[in-house]
Amino acid sequence: MESTKILKKDKLTDAEKLTFLDCLKNSLENGFSLNTSLEIMPVLWPRRKTLMEKVAFAMKAGGHFNEQMLKLGFSRTVVTQVNLAMQQGSLIECLRQLVMLNQLKNEQLKKLKAELSYPFVLAVMMVSLLLFMQTFVSRQFAGSGEYSGDLLIAGLILLALSFVYYLARILNLLAKQDYRSLKKLSHYPIVGSTIKIYVEYLLIYDIGLLLASGFSLQKMCEYASMQEEGSLQQYMGKRVGQKLAAGQSLEQIIKKELFLPNSLLILLQTGSKRDDLGKRCLVFGKSLFTDLIGRIEKLVVNVQPFCFILIGICIIGMYLKLLLPMYSMMQKI
Repeated sequence: MESTKILKKDKLTDAEKLTFLDCLKNSLENGFSLNTSLEIMPVLWPRRKTLMEKVAFAMKAGGHFNEQMLKLGFSRTVVTQVNLAMQQGSLIECLRQLVMLNQLKNEQLKKLKAELSYPFVLAVMMVSLLLFMQTFVSRQFAGSGEYSGDLLIAGLILLALSFVYYLARILNLLAKQDYRSLKKLSHYPIVGSTIKIYVEYLLIYDIGLLLASGFSLQKMCEYASMQEEGSLQQYMGKRVGQKLAAGQSLEQIIKKELFLPNSLLILLQTGSKRDDLGKRCLVFGKSLFTDLIGRIEKLVVNVQPFCFILIGICIIGMYLKLLLPMYSMMQKI
């Protein structure tokens, strides 16, 4: 139990991850090296002084930054993205993008909580009313022999529980952020297209970095396949590399692969130099990021109306539960 508590203390929350990335980015932008930035992190972030001292000590002892990020609770996909950027000399730009993504995520979560607060109060009141009806009102119609209202309420409860399970499943898969989890999410209704845009953004950004560093397609696949096991980049690099080795053309691979947009093929076929292609991919990545922001905001805004619709249906169900037995008894008179 004690070791579990220690591990939880060493994990950063979503808000703390943003603080960590932002402090590190600011330190690097001011000319400090990575190790020096981590050494002064306890000063920059006194709230997590003990944990930051552990990270700095581990780095001094010859530890790897990607290992420390995993211990802090960052996903394998994010860790791989940072590792790629470090080796390509673009760590500051990578951290800047990650800070923007995390800021977007935290802002939308706050909006989502605000959007759900009022429906949550209504849902609690509705459940209380349902318990009252089930306990007191239903007794008055116990001899009516009419159970369609009970069946309707049971169906509505099942629908509400399914909705809660759906949200919990999405959050669980998002926390993992490996290839398999992201692929499952991309097929989920409502959120699937947004997840697909998010993964395309990550891949296009990494491809742009590697192209700008002079990597060929085959070298990119080999390099990505050596990254953190289970991460999005590692899986995609291994998968695409195997298809290329099997003789498949780049056009076939891009058209069949779920997370590689067809627009990428147009960029790669322009015949430009790798450095220029890298810049074009980074510009394309920024356009995907803008699209991603719009989609997420639209999803969050539409959550509250959906909850109200669900609550409205449940209220109608409760009225029917009350009225159907009364109607049945009136018919017998």
